[in-house]
Amino acid sequence: IRSNGFKLHLGRSRLDIRKNFLTRRVCQVELDMMPDAFDDQYIGCEREMDGIAPGLLEIEKSNSSQFRTAWENSEEQWQNVKTKISLPPGFKDEYGRAIITYSDNDFHAELNWAVRKNGKSRADYMDNFHLKAFHYYLTRALQLLKGNCAVMYSKTVYRGTTVSHTGSGTVRFGFFASSSFDRDVAEQFGKATVFTIHTCFGIDIRNFSHIPEEEEVLIPVHEKFNMSPGQERNSFILRSTNQTCSHFNCAYQKSEQNNKWDSGKLESHILYRKSESPAI
Repeated sequence: IRSNGFKLHLGRSRLDIRKNFLTRRVCQVELDMMPDAFDDQYIGCEREMDGIAPGLLEIEKSNSSQFRTAWENSEEQWQNVKTKISLPPGFKDEYGRAIITYSDNDFHAELNWAVRKNGKSRADYMDNFHLKAFHYYLTRALQLLKGNCAVMYSKTVYRGTTVSHTGSGTVRFGFFASSSFDRDVAEQFGKATVFTIHTCFGIDIRNFSHIPEEEEVLIPVHEKFNMSPGQERNSFILRSTNQTCSHFNCAYQKSEQNNKWDSGKLESHILYRKSESPAI
C-alpha cells in the first residue's frame, strides 16, 4: 500500500517512522565522530562471518516478529531484483535481502538506534546489540557494491532531518544514513537541517528498494566526511574524505576493541584503498 509515494506499515509511512525516530528522544544533535556507534567493517573475517551469521540470523528472527516478517517479505523481491541487475563477485543472497529489508520496514529505525548507542565497548555490542547478522549482511552489501569514488562523489545527494544539527571538521553519521538524489524528497523528511552530501561509500539502492521513487542512497556507518556550513541557514555540506574509520573490526570473534580501525591502515585491501577526495 502506498500513500503519496510512501509505503505504509500499520498506517505509518517511512516518512512518519523516520521523523518519530529522530524526534522521540532528542531535539538537537552534534555531529562528530560518533564514538559510541557500532561501526564494524569485518575486514579479514568475511568468510568466518558468512559461516556464523546464518545461525545468528535465526536467533534474531526468533527474538523479533517484526524483523522476522520484514526479512521473510524480502525473499520474493530479491528473487526478482537479482535477475535484473549485475552483481559483483561474492555477492550473496543475504546481502541483497538486507538492503531490501532495510528499505521496506520501520525496523530500520530501531536498527539505527541500536547502531548509534551499542558501540561503547565490545561487551556492550555482545550483550546489547541484537541485530549482529543483519548489521554484517548490510555492511557487506554496501562494501561489495561500492564503485569508483570519483563517480559517486560527483553526484550530489541530500538528507533532510527534523532535528537541528551542529558540528564541524571531520565527522561520521554513526548509523546507516539514508539520503536522496532528489532534494525535494529529502526535505519531506525534514527541513530543520539539510545536508548536501558528496559521498564515496554511499550506495544507490534504487534497484533494491521497495520505494524506488525516494531515489535513495544509503551511506554506511563508518564513512568520514569534512563538514562545513552551507549557504542557507541550518544547512551543511559534507564532503567525503574517501576514508572510513571504525573502532571495531571483527568484534564478534575478537576480545578487544580496536583503536580507530581506519582505511589508511587497509591499503592492501581492494575495497579500502586510501586516496584524496576528488574535486567536485
